[in-house]
Amino acid sequence: MKVTVNQRSVLLVVLAMIFVLALLRGIMQTTDDEGSIATNKEIPVNHPKIKRPDAKSNPVDAVSIKPVRINSASAAEIAEKLEGVGEAIARRIVQRRQQQGPYQNFEQLKAVSGVGIAKIEANKRKISFD
Repeated sequence: MKVTVNQRSVLLVVLAMIFVLALLRGIMQTTDDEGSIATNKEIPVNHPKIKRPDAKSNPVDAVSIKPVRINSASAAEIAEKLEGVGEAIARRIVQRRQQQGPYQNFEQLKAVSGVGIAKIEANKRKISFD
């Protein structure tokens, strides 16, 4: 028996439709731990419990977060309080301040070698220019 090209095409389309329907049925149904089929509406959702910090045990307020006064702080203080800034970068910050005057904005601070956008973004709230 000879199968024509048209018959092959029809057969392929029918098989593809059966495959797609089987996939859709598998997506719409799932099995639980016991092996029985359950629809998506019956699946229990276990959301993780998020622990909120206790205000009494970890007080964080404006007083405890003192910004670094970048125009008067020492290299040691800058290195200690700013994230990703070590002694070498802190010394360059102080050296540039001594040579060119106080910093007015973050763009001037970004001009220091080793201080990029990522470091400035990580420390934006920790830096004061006054």
